[in-house]
Amino acid sequence: MMINQIRKLNFTLLLILVSIKSFGQYSEYAIDGSEFNSVFQNVESGSFKGTVNGILIIKDSENKKTLLDFQGSYAKLEIEKDEHEVYDVSYKKYFGKTTSGKSGIEYQTYGSANSLSIRFRGGLYELSLIDGACDLIINGLEYSYKSEKSAEYLILRITKEIKLDKNHEESIKLLPDSTLIFAIQRN
Repeated sequence: MMINQIRKLNFTLLLILVSIKSFGQYSEYAIDGSEFNSVFQNVESGSFKGTVNGILIIKDSENKKTLLDFQGSYAKLEIEKDEHEVYDVSYKKYFGKTTSGKSGIEYQTYGSANSLSIRFRGGLYELSLIDGACDLIINGLEYSYKSEKSAEYLILRITKEIKLDKNHEESIKLLPDSTLIFAIQRN
């Protein structure tokens, strides 16, 4: 009987250690989120055009740096209704293309969570924290919204390296000082 209790205790301790280890790894790329203060936050659906300006600095797996240039490039915000309204009324998806049109970005929010995807050299690299809880944001990605009568500006700043994966096989890193400004028309 004592041996069974010891086994149960050991098993319980093992589960606790695995949980702590898993949470610690998760916190490397996620932090607690807060509500997005966008004028589009409570909009259920729609499509809004705009532009995107700025640069993304990318380091590939061979430590080669590439600069993605966005200068008055095409951008849009697609808002898709969440039929179930679990954590939010809709998904907000910002799309932007580089000046050359060869690469692009998708930034998405839902609830208090976000995701980021980069189309780069024919591959899609991403990190998404939009999941069952929807309360974590990407660690190292700062965002802010500024509004005026005809447009809203979403400012994305990379403050520390962010690793994006392509099918868990290959990865790139977004580097600090990368900044994008989406200017989305409100009409």
